[in-house]
Amino acid sequence: MLELLFLLLPVAAAYGWFMGRNSVRNENRQEQEQFSRQYVTGLHLLLSDQPDKAVDLFIELLDVDSDTLETHWALGKLFRRRGELDRAIKIHQNLTSRPTISEQDRRQAMFELGLDYLAAGIYDRAEEMLLALQSDKQFREACQRHLLELYESTHEWDKAIKVALKLMRYDRSAELLVAQLYCELAERQNDTEHAEKYYLKARQHDPDCVRAALALGRMWYNQGLYRKAQKMLVGILDEDAEFISEALPLIRACYDELQDLGGLIQFLHQCVKSAHSTSAAVMLSEMIARENGIEAAEQFVQNTLLENPTMKGFHKLMDFHIRAADVGKARDSLKMLQRMVQQQMQQRPKYRCRHCGFSGSTLYWHCPSCRTWGEIKPIIGLDGE
Repeated sequence: MLELLFLLLPVAAAYGWFMGRNSVRNENRQEQEQFSRQYVTGLHLLLSDQPDKAVDLFIELLDVDSDTLETHWALGKLFRRRGELDRAIKIHQNLTSRPTISEQDRRQAMFELGLDYLAAGIYDRAEEMLLALQSDKQFREACQRHLLELYESTHEWDKAIKVALKLMRYDRSAELLVAQLYCELAERQNDTEHAEKYYLKARQHDPDCVRAALALGRMWYNQGLYRKAQKMLVGILDEDAEFISEALPLIRACYDELQDLGGLIQFLHQCVKSAHSTSAAVMLSEMIARENGIEAAEQFVQNTLLENPTMKGFHKLMDFHIRAADVGKARDSLKMLQRMVQQQMQQRPKYRCRHCGFSGSTLYWHCPSCRTWGEIKPIIGLDGE
């Protein structure tokens, strides 16, 4: 009996192995059949013009493991790029909750989820994600740049400045950005004392910050500090000559208050010579007309146009021609032509972004198109200065 038992043990073991294998095969077959049914369902949804439900079903079919992780990353980024932010958030939330992925992959999923929230305008959650990842060297700089984007969108300029100051450790050009952010902070102050303090801080970070120079010049002029305002505004010619046309009306007002006509004429000649400023030439031509007559002013504008032809200069030349012309058809024709030129000038943009080409009639310090700072400047050439 005992011998028979020993003989039957291998048979029992073989039978157990066979049944176990058969059971695994049955489970695999059932899983495969279930997967196939879901896959076919997805195809039906796709073919019946229900792609949203089809995509969601296909996402559920992808188990998160080392083989499919890259697929999840790619799908999440694709959805975010296409503006399908709910799906991108769903994918990345799913990844962060998976116990099977590594800690580094979990942090990557948190970072991607933060970008999803940022794109969706869910700023509080985006800020929470990005702040939590700042301690990780791999994500630190990227998180700070996206936090800066977030604070710019929410106009939290004090927070934006703190982040930009940290970015200066990696990128010294961020100092120019800090200056613009201080200007934004200054514009939101209710008293001139605090506004002046922030504008001066902007000039500390960027000594050539024209935005701060224009604001300080205007502030000091209104306070009766004409000499101080004049010095600040005249310096724009050396800091960024393309902006001198923006400062000229206030510069002239300062010279008038200081009763320094000779100094103004000398400065305008310098603007025409070094910056080829049409606005300065137009202003100077009026002074020449008062002192030396219309003919001398006409000659001056003509010489200026030969070196720097602009619509603005031509419009002024026609003005002098009209003044000198006798009453009659010729004068009427000149007036009509001048009106046409003026209408053309009014339709043309005055400013253009040097980064993306955005143009308009308003000076923005933060480009509405490409979101860069300090790249919009007055147009130079036939339609501008």
